[in-house]
Amino acid sequence: MTVPFVALLISGYFAAHGVKSVTAQKMLKEEIRSLEAEQARIEASKKDLELHVGLLSSNHVDPDYLDELVRKELGFSHPDEIVIPEKK
Repeated sequence: MTVPFVALLISGYFAAHGVKSVTAQKMLKEEIRSLEAEQARIEASKKDLELHVGLLSSNHVDPDYLDELVRKELGFSHPDEIVIPEKK
């Protein structure tokens, strides 16, 4: 009588840990998907920043981009220009 009961307890122990590991694996897969999406967003942002830094490199500054930055950051405009505010 005690041997089947002990075998049942051991089986229950391993079954419980099996269910727990499957649940943990699902949670880890969801976290991996979330982190991969975040990584893709960060890489896109990095590429955008690299492009803008390249336009302002010390060897050659793109005059159009520099003009755009000055106007945006300092609010400068010519008297004959029409300024359309950007909605955020």
